[in-house]
Amino acid sequence: MNLFRVNNFLDIAVKKAIINKEKSAIMSLKTISVNSFRNLADTELHFSPHFNFFTGNNGAGKTNLLEAIYVAGTASSFRVRENRIMIRDDETHFRVEATTNKKNASIYCDGTRKKLTLQGNEVKRLSEYVGWLGITMLSIEDLWIIRGAPVQRRSFYDWLISKVSPRYVDDILEYKKLVSQRNRILQTIHSNGNQHVLEAYTERYISTGNRIYQERKRFLPILKSSLIDFGTKLGLKNFTIEYHSTCSDMEIDHDQVEQIYDREIQYGRTIIGPHRDDLHLFMEQHPFQHFASEGQERAAAISMKLAEASIICGQTGEHPIILMDEAIGELDMVKRKVLLELPQGQVFYASTQLPSPLQKKDKDIKYFTVQGGTIEASAPY
Repeated sequence: MNLFRVNNFLDIAVKKAIINKEKSAIMSLKTISVNSFRNLADTELHFSPHFNFFTGNNGAGKTNLLEAIYVAGTASSFRVRENRIMIRDDETHFRVEATTNKKNASIYCDGTRKKLTLQGNEVKRLSEYVGWLGITMLSIEDLWIIRGAPVQRRSFYDWLISKVSPRYVDDILEYKKLVSQRNRILQTIHSNGNQHVLEAYTERYISTGNRIYQERKRFLPILKSSLIDFGTKLGLKNFTIEYHSTCSDMEIDHDQVEQIYDREIQYGRTIIGPHRDDLHLFMEQHPFQHFASEGQERAAAISMKLAEASIICGQTGEHPIILMDEAIGELDMVKRKVLLELPQGQVFYASTQLPSPLQKKDKDIKYFTVQGGTIEASAPY
């Protein structure tokens, strides 16, 4: 396939995607303002409601901009756990403000505390903030959802549910604290004899864990259906997922906890529950990780993220915005075309190169160049 045909191929794909977007309700990010965030120069940017392309050399700040958008929508980074890392050198805090066609929000962080504001009002609970702006992030790092440890797949699933279920955010945070506290008691119970304290934490761990299981059960058939759909479109035959639980029927049972009590004291940790489970991937009824090619692994990771976007839309009635960071760089040309047509929300695409030289008449596409942290609107290539 020559260069002209490749460019035309992808050009048509993007135009088809724009037509599809016009038929659906879309949460559109209109502006974002960043101050003292990473290497980005302080700026306010205005976006197209459909496609936004960011080009620049590696290290210019493209991923930092996508991260700022993600932080504005979720109050967390898809790259780091430490908030202070996102503060620009020699500064004491960062601030990111975002405005959609319906809402506005801001996040202030000085490294030790965050101040979240939604519709001009300070938000005290993370669960009241997460999900105000539907976001799905596609990155080459998503490959670790497929290749990585169970915690990677649990994290993917938990974030998916958290974006549409505020109560789930509270339950996950509470459950992590309960398991940590329960583990400390298990490790010292012989010396302090805190049997009654352990029983109290066990009851709370069971009730909170079972609420988490109920939500994971509820979304599992929806996730399976979406994965079959997107996997097929990206060339994966009968791609599906199965939930592997440490508890029978995805429920923490009091009798089961009592049966493993001695083992928990021996190991000093809580050994069953949502924090120990995994999601197993299959293609044509075979374990995916055992025989999939690298190309199939990438297609699988993208399918999982597109399934997330589909579920968010199904639960909220609005298509989430899609962030793509070099996500399609290593896909073959056919899969690139398919991927550009599939997202139904507003798209932010960051790469060293555009997927095709689109024309100025495509008013629904906006171009930006990123250089040394400075972002400027630019003409199409």
